[in-house]
This record gives sequence, structure tokens and C-alpha cells, in this order.
Amino acid sequence: MTITPLRAIWLTVCINSFIPILGFFAAGRISPPLFALAGSAVGFACFLPWAVKNDIFPVYFRRDLWPRLFAIGLFGSALPIAALVLALQYTTPANAAILGQVEAVYTIILSRLFLKEKISASQLFGTALVLAGTMLIAFKERFTMRWTGDLIVLAVPLMYQISHMFSKKLPKDLSHVFVASARTLFATLGILPVFLLGFVMPVAAFEPSLKLLGIVLAWGVVLTALNNILWYKAILNMDLSKATAIVLCYPVLTAIFSHAFGIEKIQAYQMTGLGLALAGAYWVTLLVKKQGKEARA
Repeated sequence: MTITPLRAIWLTVCINSFIPILGFFAAGRISPPLFALAGSAVGFACFLPWAVKNDIFPVYFRRDLWPRLFAIGLFGSALPIAALVLALQYTTPANAAILGQVEAVYTIILSRLFLKEKISASQLFGTALVLAGTMLIAFKERFTMRWTGDLIVLAVPLMYQISHMFSKKLPKDLSHVFVASARTLFATLGILPVFLLGFVMPVAAFEPSLKLLGIVLAWGVVLTALNNILWYKAILNMDLSKATAIVLCYPVLTAIFSHAFGIEKIQAYQMTGLGLALAGAYWVTLLVKKQGKEARA
């Protein structure tokens, strides 16, 4: 079965819902840089047989490609994973997921400035719905312990968007599998310099356990390797701003799972934000479907 970009992005929504939850379970058990390194390395291990079979390594380090691929890995996985795990020592998965919707603002601005994507009034309306949840959380949690984590979370989507900008500038002949694998490789390499700080502060601490091993494996295989394939299948074949607006409805599932796992009790103001996010994402999905039909006509 051939998967469409729109179907790929909705599968990404499902997978992304577990990112704050697994990050929450990892927080406190392993240092953020080490978790970023381990998750990225496991993700690349999934691609290694494919890369060796197709002799891809010379392409990874091609002079005209590797700087952009390095930026994709550094800002797309290495730094945001470490920042998210650090933030989840203070805030909750639902808060982190909802606040991550500020990415819609970043993508509108960056897509317009650097990719020259046309932003319609209807798309702005959908994005505004998505962003409403962010404002609710930011106002409610200000000056609390959660607010510390919330402020860190707000930087994570900007890192993602910088990575996506570089992705959209890659040559069109590169497959989504290649880009996904390169992101995991250069995330692994990009986080390594952080460990030089180990001479002055602990950056590689962890509590060995089977639970932590399961978290790292699930993060690397599903949330990194598989999720990257689906994400690049989507954004290399549709507008980045539209793909981002759709995927940002994942906090709906995050809130449900977070409550089901007993991590937090979801409040009414959070549910209001989630409802707005889902409505906005669905609105943008309808725009994508409409444009797809017009393009085929």
C-alpha cells in the first residue's frame, strides 16, 4: 500500500502524542544529553543495514549536503530532545504538548520568510485555533514551578522549525528515507560535543533499569526512526506550514494518555485548549485535501 503525505502526517500525530509521555518517564532517570544521544543512536541503528546496503555513507558526507544535514540533526533531534527531557523535570506531558503548539507561529513566520510559501486567510484562522491552547496554558501556569519547564518547552518548537527549514532546502532527488536516516546520524554526532562539559559537570548520568532500556528503545525505533520516515514523507511533498498545523493536534492524544497512565489530572482549561487545537488541525487538513484535488484537476 502506498502511503500518502496526508496519511503519513496523521500517523505522525499518533506517534508524536507519546513523545512528552516517554520524555516524562525518562526525566530524572537519565541526563538529557545522554538520552538524546541514546535515542538518536538507536534510531540510526535501524537505518544502518539500509545505509550499508545502498552505500549511502558517501552521500551523507557529501560536501554540498553535510552542513545542512548536520543542522537538520542538531536542531531536529539532538538539542530539542535534550531540552524536552530537561523541561519535563518541571512541567507535565500535557502542558509540554499544548505549549508545543507555538510551533504554528514559528512555521508561519519562517515559511513565509525563507520558503516563500503562501499563507491564506483560512490557514491563518486554523492556526489561530491551534494557538489558542498555548495562550491558555501560558497564562494559567505563569510564575509556578511548571512555568520553568514551560518556558524551556517554548524553545523546542523553534529548534524543530530551523531543522525543517534546512530540510525543505535539500535537493529534491533525495528520498524521505535518506533524510530521515541522516537526521538520526547527525543528531548522534551533533550532541557529542556536549559531553565535553563532563569535565566540569555531570552530563552522562543515568540509573540503569529495564524500564529505562525500554524507553530508549521505544524512543529510538518508533519515535525517531519510524516517525522521521513518516514526517519527511509528508513535508517533502506538502507545504511545511500546513503539515505543522496538522501535526500540532497531537496534544489531544497526549492529554488522554497522560491521564490514563495516572501522570496528571487534566483540567478544564487544558481540555478547552485541546479542543481548539483539534479544530484548527482539522481545518488545515480540509485545506490540504482541497488543494490536492485542485492540483489533480
